[in-house]
Amino acid sequence: MILGRRLAVSFLLAATVAVLSPRTASATVEVYPGPGLELVRSGFFRVEVLDGSNWTPTFVYWFARPSVCHWHPGTKPTVNFLTFGTDGPVSVRVSGIPETITSIDVSPHGKHIPVQLAGGQAVLTLNPNDKVWITANGADGYPLFIFADGLKPPVPPGATYFGPGVQEIAPATNDHYKASTGEAIYLDGGAWVRGNIDVSGTRNVRIMGPGILSGDLWTAETVNTVPFAPRMQYAMITGDYFGGDGAAVRGITILDSPTYNFFGGAEIVESVKILSPWFYSTDGFQGVSHVDQSFIFNGDNAFATGSAGLQKDDVTITHCFGGTSNNSVFTGGYWGYESHPGYTAFVDDVDIKTYENGDWITDPEDRLAGALSVFVDNSDPSKGYSNQTYQNVRVEGSLSAPLLILKNLVYMFDPMHNPNPPLGNSYNFTFRNVSLEGTQKYPSVIRGWDANNEFHNVVLDNVTIDGNLVTTANAASYFDSGNVSGSITAYADYVASVLPVVGSAPGSHGSYFKTSMQAYNPSATNFPIRLVFHPAGAPAGASDPSKQITILAGQVLYVPDLLPVMGVASGLGSLDVYYAVGETRKLATTFRVYNDGGAAGTSGFNEDLVPLNKVFVSGATLLLTCPPDPAKSRLNVGVRTLGDGATITATLRNAAGATVKTVTNTYAANYFEQKTLDGFLGGATVTGNESLTLQITAGEAVVYGATVDNTTNDSSASLAVRQ
Repeated sequence: MILGRRLAVSFLLAATVAVLSPRTASATVEVYPGPGLELVRSGFFRVEVLDGSNWTPTFVYWFARPSVCHWHPGTKPTVNFLTFGTDGPVSVRVSGIPETITSIDVSPHGKHIPVQLAGGQAVLTLNPNDKVWITANGADGYPLFIFADGLKPPVPPGATYFGPGVQEIAPATNDHYKASTGEAIYLDGGAWVRGNIDVSGTRNVRIMGPGILSGDLWTAETVNTVPFAPRMQYAMITGDYFGGDGAAVRGITILDSPTYNFFGGAEIVESVKILSPWFYSTDGFQGVSHVDQSFIFNGDNAFATGSAGLQKDDVTITHCFGGTSNNSVFTGGYWGYESHPGYTAFVDDVDIKTYENGDWITDPEDRLAGALSVFVDNSDPSKGYSNQTYQNVRVEGSLSAPLLILKNLVYMFDPMHNPNPPLGNSYNFTFRNVSLEGTQKYPSVIRGWDANNEFHNVVLDNVTIDGNLVTTANAASYFDSGNVSGSITAYADYVASVLPVVGSAPGSHGSYFKTSMQAYNPSATNFPIRLVFHPAGAPAGASDPSKQITILAGQVLYVPDLLPVMGVASGLGSLDVYYAVGETRKLATTFRVYNDGGAAGTSGFNEDLVPLNKVFVSGATLLLTCPPDPAKSRLNVGVRTLGDGATITATLRNAAGATVKTVTNTYAANYFEQKTLDGFLGGATVTGNESLTLQITAGEAVVYGATVDNTTNDSSASLAVRQ
C-alpha cells in the first residue's frame, strides 16, 4: 500500500486537485482525484459528470469481501462508488466495463430520478444530496453508488488534514486515532484513510470532507470475537455512548467497518455515506442524535431511533436513504427501557431498500422486521418506548420479512439473561405516509404481552402495502395485533397536536380571559383543520364541540375569541387540532391567552401547540416553580391527559428543598383540569419560591403552570420542564 502522511495546516489548503467548472448557467461541479492506486478503481463502471459542455471522468472506487449476510451470502459481492460535489442539477453518464448497459434500475424508486438509456449508456440527472443505488443489467451483486454531495467545505485553519492517497491514520497506535477537543479532521477527495477515530472524552470534534475512512485494516470475523466493550474500540467513529461528545461528522464515506460504524460520540451527522453490508454487527448510526441527508448500506441496524435521550436530546432522522443486508433498518428499541424518558424520535423523508430475510428464523417469534423493530423486554411495567413518529417513509420492492414489528418479546440475542416474561408499556407510535412498494411475506406485528403490558396509541395514517391502504376493515390482513390500547388505524383525520388550555371565561379579581388564534398557510393549496374543544373537569366525549376551519392558500386567518366561533359562549378546557389523513404540511400558528381589559387593553401570553410526540409519558419527571410572593401572584396548575389517562405524584418543596407535601392524583383518559395550586395539592400553605416535582407513574399527560398577577391580571404560562 502507498502510505500518505498527515499534515497540520494553519490556512486554507489547495492541495486537493478538484476539477472546478466556472460559474455559468450550469452548476458548479467538483470532481475529485483518485487515491493513486489503480487496485481500487472499479472494473465494472465508468462514470462521467457533465461540467459545462464537457464530460469529466470520475474515479470510481470498488471494494469486495466475503458476505455472511442476506446480500449474496457465500460470495464476494462488490460495491462500486464515487462522490462528487455540485451546487445544482447535473447530468451524470454511466457506462459499463466491459459490458454495455442494456437495463438499469435506479434507487430510491420514491425519488423518481430521471434516467435515459441509449447506446449502452445511462444518463441521470442528479441534484445536490441525491444518493443513488444503480443496478445495471440485473446484476445485483455489483451495484454502483453515486453520491452527489454539495460542494466541499474549506479546510479549517489548524485542521488535521489527509490529502489524496491511501494512508494509515495512526500507525503508532494500531490506527486508532485519538482526537482532541475542538479538533477538525479533514479527509479530502481522493483520501483513502485506513483506521478509525476515537472522540471519547472530547467535545466538539469536527470530522469532514469528501474522503474515505476505511476499516479494511481489520476483519469483522476477527473483531467480532472480542468482548463488546473492547470491540467498540474498533467502531469507525467511537465515543462516549451515554451523554455523547458533541462531535459533528459531515461528508465522509465510511467503508468496510469491522464492527459498529458509529458508537456514540457524534451528535450531528450530515451527508455521510456508509458501505459495510458484508458482515453482521456493523450497526449504523448508533447513539447519534441527528442524522440528515445520509446514506447507509450495512449488515445490521441502520438507524437507532430507540436511542432517543441517550445524549439528553431527541433523535431526528431526515432526508436519508437506508438499506441493510441483515436486521431492521430502524431499531426503535430492543431492551425495553429508554435512556431518559420523555424524549422523542422523529423520522421524515426516508427511503428504504432491505435484504432482511425472515425465512432463516426457526422460531417465528424471533423474526425481525424489514423496516422497523421495537422489542420491549424488562421486569418493570412502567418501562418501555414512547413518542416515535415515522412519516414519508418509502420501502422498495417486496419483503421476505414483516414490514413492522412492535412487540413485547424476550431479547432474542441473549434470552438467558433477560427478563421473562417481557413486561413494559409503550406509547405513541405514529406511522404516517408509509408505503411498501410490494408485499410482505409475513404479517406485521403490533402486540403487547398482556392487558397490563401493552402498546398504546399506535396510529397507522395512510400506510399502504402493495398499493393497498391499510384500513380498519382490512388491518387483520396485514397486521397481527393484540394487547394494544387505542387505535391502530387512522380515521379520516388525526390529532396532530394539543393546545393544553383554551378559554373564554371570567377569572379572579375581575379578569376575563379569552384565547385568540392566528394561522398562516404558506402553501399553494388550502389547508383544512378540525378543532375539538374538551371542557374542563370531564373526560372527552363524542359530543364535544368541534369546528371545521379552512385556511386558504397564502392566507393569515385571525380569530380574536376562539370558543364562541366554535359555538361555546363561555368555558375553559383544552383543544385538539386535527389534520387530514396523510397531511404533513405545517401551519404557522399563534395562540394567545389574554385578559380582555376593554378600554384598558389586553395582557396575556402566547401558548404553543404540543405535538403528540412531545407529550410526557410514564417515567418522566417534571418541574415547575412557584411565584416568589403568593400575595402578589397566584399559580394555577393544568393537566391534560391522552387516551390512557395518567397517574401523577406531585411533591411540593420549600425554597430550601424540604418536602412540604406529597399527593398522588389519577386522571381519566382525555381529561383536562386547571386548578389553583392549593386545589391541585388538596390544600397547602405556600410562602414563595416553592418547587413542584411531578412524576408521571402511569399514562401520559401535558402539565403546565399559569401565573397570574393579582393586581393587573397579567398572566404567563409555561409547560413543566423535564428533569
